[in-house]
Amino acid sequence: MKVSTLKDAKPSLLIDAGDAWDSLSDKFGDRVKDCGKYLRQRLGEKWSGGLGAESAADRLGRMQYDLVVAKKELDAVGTVLRAAGEVFMAHQGRLKNLVAEAREAGFTVHEDGGISGPDGGKGLSGADAGAMRKAQAERMKGFAEGIGQVLSDAQEADKQYTTAIKIFTEAANRCVKGDWSVGIMDLNTAQALDQKVLSEIGMPDKKASPGAVHSWWQSLPPGLRKELLEDHPVILGRRDGIPAADRDVANRGYLPMLLNHLEKEHESAHGGRQEELKTKIDGLRGIQKQLAAGGEPRPYLLGIGDEGNGRAIVAFGNPDKAKNVSAYVPGLNTKLSDHFASADVGRARDVAQTAERYGGRGSTSSIVWLGYDAPQLDGVNSGMLDVAFKDNAQEGAPAYNQFLHGVRATHEGGAPHVTALGHSYGSLTVGQASQQPGGVPADDIILVGSPGTGVNKASDLGVGAEHVYVGAAENDQVTYLPPSLDNLPNWLEYIAPGSEFGPKKIAFGVDPASGDFGGNHFKVESGKDTGLSGLVTGNLPAHSLYFDPEKGPESLKNIAKVVTGHGRDITSVEPR
Repeated sequence: MKVSTLKDAKPSLLIDAGDAWDSLSDKFGDRVKDCGKYLRQRLGEKWSGGLGAESAADRLGRMQYDLVVAKKELDAVGTVLRAAGEVFMAHQGRLKNLVAEAREAGFTVHEDGGISGPDGGKGLSGADAGAMRKAQAERMKGFAEGIGQVLSDAQEADKQYTTAIKIFTEAANRCVKGDWSVGIMDLNTAQALDQKVLSEIGMPDKKASPGAVHSWWQSLPPGLRKELLEDHPVILGRRDGIPAADRDVANRGYLPMLLNHLEKEHESAHGGRQEELKTKIDGLRGIQKQLAAGGEPRPYLLGIGDEGNGRAIVAFGNPDKAKNVSAYVPGLNTKLSDHFASADVGRARDVAQTAERYGGRGSTSSIVWLGYDAPQLDGVNSGMLDVAFKDNAQEGAPAYNQFLHGVRATHEGGAPHVTALGHSYGSLTVGQASQQPGGVPADDIILVGSPGTGVNKASDLGVGAEHVYVGAAENDQVTYLPPSLDNLPNWLEYIAPGSEFGPKKIAFGVDPASGDFGGNHFKVESGKDTGLSGLVTGNLPAHSLYFDPEKGPESLKNIAKVVTGHGRDITSVEPR
C-alpha cells in the first residue's frame, strides 16, 4: 500500500455506508414483525386444525425464521462496514501524525514509506559530522519503520474486511437461491472480526491498567470516540478507564439490546433456566425505570451483563466530577433482579442524597457495584453453602480493585476521596480486595453487617485502622455466623472467646464489631430479631436496615459522614 492511498482515503464513507445498511435493516425488521403479527399469528388464530393448518404453520414458521436470519445478516453488514471505517480512520490518523513529524524534522516522505533528507553532517568535519549523520540516520529509520508498520496494518485490515464483506456477498447469493442454513455461521464470523476492531486501533489488552485505557481513549478524536461507543457498547461500557459519562452512553444503548436478547431466549427456555432469565429481565427493567426516573443526583449506568447471577454498576452523581466517591459492594442473596434494582440501587441513591447534607450538593457520587457473584442463601439450594467460603469474594476482589483504580484514573479534579463500602458478604469482598497487590485504592473503608473480612485486625486492611469504620446491628444474624465446620480452632474462639482461646472469631476471621478488631465503631439501630428461623428463610430485617432512611437513619447518617470525609463526626459506640 502506498502512502497516498491511505492518506487520501475517505473511511468516513464506510461508516456512512454502515449507517445506511442499518437504516435498511431497520425497515426490513419492521416487515419481519409485520409478517409474524399480520400473517402467521392471524392465520393461526383463524385456521388452527387439520393437516393443512399444520403444514401452513410449519411453512410460515420456517419462513419467518429465514427472515430473522436475513435481518441478522443485514445487521452484521452494517457492523462490518462501520468497523472497517473506524479501523482505517485510526490508521490514517497514525500515518498523518508520523508524516507531519517527519516533515517538521526536515525529512521527505516517499510513496513507498521511505525517508530521505539533507546531509546532516554538512558544514561539520570529522567526528562531529559522523555523529550527526548517524543520529539523522537513526531518526529516519524510526520514521520509516513507523510508517511501514502503519501501511502494513492498514493492508492487513483491508484484507480482513474485504474477506468479511465477500462472505456476506456469497451468503446473500445463497439466500437468493433458498439456502439459509449458513447465515448464523457467517454472522459469528463477522462478530469475531468486530471484536478485533478495538485492539486494532490501539485499545490496551485486558491486563492493562485503567490509566493506560484512559490515556488511549483520550488520544482518540471525539468523532471516533462517539462512533465506537455506538458500535461497541458491550466492551466500552464496562471497561475501567473509560470516563463515566461515556460508559453511561454505551450502557444505555446496550441495555435494550441485552433485554431483547434475554427476552428471546426466555421464550424458548424451560424450568430453572427460564426462571433465571425472568429474574435478570426483571432486574434490567427495574434499572431502566431507575434511569428513566432521573432526579438528583443523576444516575449513571456504568456496567451491565448477564454472566453468572448478573452484573450491574449504577452511580448516582458523576464519579469523574464528584469530590467524594463511594463504591458499595452488596452481599448475601444479591443478584440482578427486581429486588436489586429497587433495594440495592435505592441504597446507593439514599447514600448520595444523605451525603449532600455533609458534603454539599453535587459533592458525592454513590455507586452500587455488582461485579461478582454473591452467595445465595435460600435454605434449600446447594448455593446456601457458598456463604461459608471465601471463593466468591476472592474471585470478585480483583475486579473491584480494578474498578476503583478506574475511578481514580478518570477523575477530572485530581484525587477524589474514595470510600470502599462493603455490606454483608460484600464486606468480605472488600477485605479480600485489600489483600490484592498494592491494596485497595481507597481512603476509607466501611463494613456493615459483616460476617468478617478475612483479616483479623482493622490495620490489616491497608488504609490504617483509624480509617476503618464498622457498623453492626445487635439483631443482625449475619454478624454472628460461625466459622466453617472444618475449622476447629476458630470454633473454640467463636464459642468461648477470651484470653484462653483468643479474640471472638466468626465466619471469616475476627468479628469486625469486636474490640479486638480495632477501627471505629458507629451507632446502628438494633433491628427486629427473627432468630435462627429468619436466617434459614432469609427473613433478615436487621441485616437490611443499614441504608434505610426510616429503619436505620442513624446508620445511614454515619455512613454519609464517612463517605464525605467527616468520619470524625460519627456517633461512636463501644464495640461488642
